Amino acid sequence: MPTLVVVRHAKADSPLGLQDIARPLADRGRADAVEAGRWLRRHVGRCDLLLSSPSRRTEETTARLLDGWGVAPVVVDEERLYEATLGDLLRIVRGLDTETADATVVLVAHNPGVSALVEALTGEVTQLRTAGIAVLDVAGEWADVDSTSCSVRLTHTARAETGSEL
Repeated sequence: MPTLVVVRHAKADSPLGLQDIARPLADRGRADAVEAGRWLRRHVGRCDLLLSSPSRRTEETTARLLDGWGVAPVVVDEERLYEATLGDLLRIVRGLDTETADATVVLVAHNPGVSALVEALTGEVTQLRTAGIAVLDVAGEWADVDSTSCSVRLTHTARAETGSEL
């Protein structure tokens, strides 16, 4: 059974004059992203493929997430994940082509899309906060993913301990 892990990027900073796509993570976001990776190491295990939006905050989330997770999957900058609609996200998931039937695929992207995706695939109302994670079990093939084929295995919002030096 494939696993889809949907991750909302960690807390971003909003410096004046910077375009949205160039916004970096805030200090808290950097620490939370590492903690998200540690949580994924304990609760998900492996990762075969990770797709990330090309925004700076998602790329930074991905790098720190993988540091905490300790895995080295194939990482793809997926342009369609930035400002993606629900339809865009569904097309991306349905177009996945993995080598194994039980692959674990991670999407690191933005709200409102990631929350809408989890809700559309599971029928469960979901609001992922920054550094929020939803782990979905996918019954069947990627191409057939819909609201009757996925169930929520776990959800988590990663928060690093206060005072962390990350």
